[in-house]
Amino acid sequence: MFSKKDSSFAVNTILNLPDFDSGQYESCQHLMRDGDALLTLYVTELEPVVIKFKKIRWHQFTSLYLCKPELIKNAYFKLVEIINSPSLADFKNRDPRPPYKELHHYLIFIDETGCHECFAESCELLKG
Repeated sequence: MFSKKDSSFAVNTILNLPDFDSGQYESCQHLMRDGDALLTLYVTELEPVVIKFKKIRWHQFTSLYLCKPELIKNAYFKLVEIINSPSLADFKNRDPRPPYKELHHYLIFIDETGCHECFAESCELLKG
């Protein structure tokens, strides 16, 4: 959903991942259940990092080779919220669901994997 309209965007850092060498990154897993999602990152010699996204309305994965440089630069191994996201505003205008209590555009770039983006009501760090 990240579009040309979003090409110059401001971010608010929500979560910095624990310090580790990028070569220690092993893999990640994204699981959806009952409208929530868990993103788990596996890093050698560290406990898994688990981020919970509550009440997801949209999710997209973009492979490493298709990630735009601005995505990589602004969200490299950290979870950010895109401030005043045009994509989120467009989504809200087209979604027939009643108004949201809250809805945020979250983004994380995971080296050797790619970008995960979602529109969710909130997120929290469960482990890590």
